[in-house]
Amino acid sequence: MSRKATVTAYEPVKQQVVIQIEDIPETKQEVKRPPAPKRPAVPIEVESEELPDDVTIETTELDVWEENIPAPPPPAAVEAPPPEENEIVPFWHVEKPPELVHAVPPKYPEIARKAQMEGKIFLHLLVGKNGEVEDVKFIKGPEIFKEAAIKAARQFRFSPALQNDKPVRVWMAVPIDFKLTGSAQ
Repeated sequence: MSRKATVTAYEPVKQQVVIQIEDIPETKQEVKRPPAPKRPAVPIEVESEELPDDVTIETTELDVWEENIPAPPPPAAVEAPPPEENEIVPFWHVEKPPELVHAVPPKYPEIARKAQMEGKIFLHLLVGKNGEVEDVKFIKGPEIFKEAAIKAARQFRFSPALQNDKPVRVWMAVPIDFKLTGSAQ
């Protein structure tokens, strides 16, 4: 005995969407403006003997092509204003950027050594007028090397940056590599 099964395609019931249009009256926004200021009084020429002569304005003539007027001074040469005492000069603005004189190699984190991790850290250093690192900010790189790199960078020494032949404070970016095969730089 075999049974017959009839299969019909499923058709979802379509919901009818009703869109209703309403008439919305146009509105007009009223702008309240302050009253216009009073117009200044216009002087009118009066021929009266009651007014003294020194009250009236006499006609003046100005000769703009007069030859005894001195020429304006030539413009001064445009140069950067001298930096203030504690001002931090942008790196690209200095005449001589700071140069690394003494670098302390960072201590390789033991957990990174065991995990065979390598990486590169980028730091922002504020080099003072005396060449010492005044501040260190982390830019990017693996977090595991961050503290070791910052600790080492605080001990770096630079020749100071020069602007107008005077030492200035300047921010600069420094990369620090952590490699297992050699010493970290």
